[in-house]
Amino acid sequence: MEKESIFDNIRAPILKTIYRNPFEGLVLHSEKLEECVLHMRDCLDSYLKGDFEKVERLKEKVSKAEHEADLIKSNIRAHIPKSIFMPVPKDQFHMLLHDSDSILDYAEDVAVLLTMKHTELPEEMGEKLHELADKVLECVGAFQEIMTNIENLQEASFRGMERNKVKELIKKVHQLEHEADVLEFSISRDLFNVDNEKMDAISAIHMLKVIDRLGQVADKAENAADRIRAMLAK
Repeated sequence: MEKESIFDNIRAPILKTIYRNPFEGLVLHSEKLEECVLHMRDCLDSYLKGDFEKVERLKEKVSKAEHEADLIKSNIRAHIPKSIFMPVPKDQFHMLLHDSDSILDYAEDVAVLLTMKHTELPEEMGEKLHELADKVLECVGAFQEIMTNIENLQEASFRGMERNKVKELIKKVHQLEHEADVLEFSISRDLFNVDNEKMDAISAIHMLKVIDRLGQVADKAENAADRIRAMLAK
C-alpha cells in the first residue's frame, strides 16, 4: 500500500498562505508608493500656500507611507524561495522593486527638504513648481497603472493583450518624464536668474534641491517602467 503524504490533506488555499506570489507584494508596495507621492504633492501645495504647520504634518504622513512600503519591500525579499519558478529573471524582479522603492525615497526627500526652510516664492515661479508637481504626479500615476496590471501580466507570462497595454503605458511614462524634465529645467533657470531682492542665494539653493528631488521622482518612475520593459523583452 502506498504511503500517504503529509501534503495530501493540505488544501490549496493553505498552501497559498505558505508562499505568496511576489507580484502580489509588488502591487501592495505600489499602493503605498501612490499614497506617499500624493502626500508629497499635498505637502508641496501647503508649502506654496505658506501653511508651514501643515507641511510638517504632511511630511510625517509621507514618512509613514515610505516606512510601510519599506516593510512590504523587506517582506517581499524575505519570501522569494530560491527554488520557486518565476516568469522573469529574479534579478530583474529585484531591480524593479529597488527602482520602485527609490520613487518613495525621493518623495520623502522632497517633503523633508520642505520642512527645512520657509521660502516665499515669486508667484510665477510658484505656479511653475505647481505645474511640475502635477506632471510628476501624472508620471507616477502612469507607472502605478502599469503596476495595477502587473499581476495579470505575470499570469499571462508577460504575453498577450496585457503586454501591449503595458507597453503603451511605458511609452506614456517616458513622455511624461520628458515633460517633467522640460519644466524642471525651466524653473531651475528661473532660479538662477531671480532678482536678489526677491530671493536670497540660500533660499535659491534650497529650492533647487527641492526641484531636483521632485524631478528625481519622475526619473525613478521612468527607470522602474524600463525594468518592466526589460521583462517584456525576454
